[in-house]
Amino acid sequence: MEDKEILKLVEEETEKLSSLLNIESERFVEIEDGEEDMKYVKVRFEGEDLGYMIGNRGRHLDSLQFILQVILGRKLTEDTNFRVFVDVGGYRKEKDDKLEQMALEKADNARILGEPIELPPMKPSDRRIIHLALMKFKDISTESVGEGMDRHIVITPVK
Repeated sequence: MEDKEILKLVEEETEKLSSLLNIESERFVEIEDGEEDMKYVKVRFEGEDLGYMIGNRGRHLDSLQFILQVILGRKLTEDTNFRVFVDVGGYRKEKDDKLEQMALEKADNARILGEPIELPPMKPSDRRIIHLALMKFKDISTESVGEGMDRHIVITPVK
């Protein structure tokens, strides 16, 4: 499926979802190409008083993202490999920036101490941000360890 078709479908489905949830805000949709034919569908809501869309610790935002992922999964062709990212008022971007900053600080700690640093348990999307932020460094490796809600990242200096 071409980007123009995907974009049109995403805009239509986002409009329907906004209407159902009575969301009155500006919406911005863009598609970026990722590795291995992956399409990143990014939906951003901007406006006043959108905190209810974010919810406690981003739970509503995660739910909106999941719902949109499922809706689009049913509408797009099976050969379309995509991932949906939803942001409201810059909340996710700010959170991701903080995670990257923490990852860089912890990587420095691992370098200085010369031993592995364990991060607190976090959800898969947050772990992904940290792995991506640190993959560019040759002297640091990251690994997710643990199961379920206890899954966390260990940052290890490479000797």
